[in-house]
Amino acid sequence: MNSVVVITAVGQDRPGIVAALAKAMFDLGGNLDDATMTRLHSAFATMVSASLPSDVSVDDCRAALTPVAREMGLTVTVQEVSGEGGEETPPDHLLTVYGADKAGIVYEVTARLAQRGVNITDMDTRLTGAPGSPIYVMVLEVACGDADLAAEIESLRKNLGVDITVQSLDAEAL
Repeated sequence: MNSVVVITAVGQDRPGIVAALAKAMFDLGGNLDDATMTRLHSAFATMVSASLPSDVSVDDCRAALTPVAREMGLTVTVQEVSGEGGEETPPDHLLTVYGADKAGIVYEVTARLAQRGVNITDMDTRLTGAPGSPIYVMVLEVACGDADLAAEIESLRKNLGVDITVQSLDAEAL
C-alpha cells in the first residue's frame, strides 16, 4: 500500500528550493499532489503532499530529503498521513478581509467562523500599502454550507473597522 506524506520545508528563500525538493521526490518515485508555497518576509515556506511507492518508506523519504535540507539550509519535516481522509467538504465561499493593519484581525475573524462551524480550507494573507499606513488583506476559502454569516460579518466589520466581502464559489469553477 502506498504511503501518503506531508512534507514541510522552511528556510531562507533562494532560487532552486522547489526544484531540489521536487527532484528528490521524483528520484524516490514519489508523486507530488497538493502543494502550497510562499515567501514570508524573506523566508521560504512550503507544504507538499505526496504519495510514495509501496516499496518506499517514510524513513526513506526523510533520508532522501536530508541532503536537500542541508544544501538549501532548510528545516524539513516528513509526516505520514492517512491517504483516506474522511469526507472532505469542498469550499463554497470566498471571504475577503481588507483594512488597516492591526493585531487581532486573523483571530477575530477565524474565531467567529469556528464558532459557526465554518471550516477554513485555505487562507492567504498579505501586508501591503504604503510605509506608515499598512493595509492587511486576508483571503479565506471556507466551507460554510448553509450557515448564515451575515450577522457575524456585519459585527466583524464594525468591531474591526475592515471591509469584508463574501462571495459564493461555483463548485464547477473549482
